[in-house]
Amino acid sequence: MTTAVWSNKTNSAYNVGEPVWNPKYYRCHLAILREDDGTISVVVLNLPGCGSCGSSEEEAITNCREAISGAVSSYLGDGEDIPWHDPLNYEIPEGAKQKWILVNV
Repeated sequence: MTTAVWSNKTNSAYNVGEPVWNPKYYRCHLAILREDDGTISVVVLNLPGCGSCGSSEEEAITNCREAISGAVSSYLGDGEDIPWHDPLNYEIPEGAKQKWILVNV
């Protein structure tokens, strides 16, 4: 692989074709619920106060990914710890479908 010099704050070398930055992925546990009106609600069980909704499950999860990204970016931007909940300490709503997703922030 060819090595090139990339000029940034530290003038470090990198391999061509590799990202210059390191993405951060967060594992999120979702509860997916169908509401009485037919819409889908998604709650992030391990990130308090975070969730979204949509007219389909796919749309609701996409909207939830954006909400997670915004919340995590806000915590990191403010220099705060992300208040992740331990899976042993939260309740899963009755009848909820569960799904784990990775979110790149």
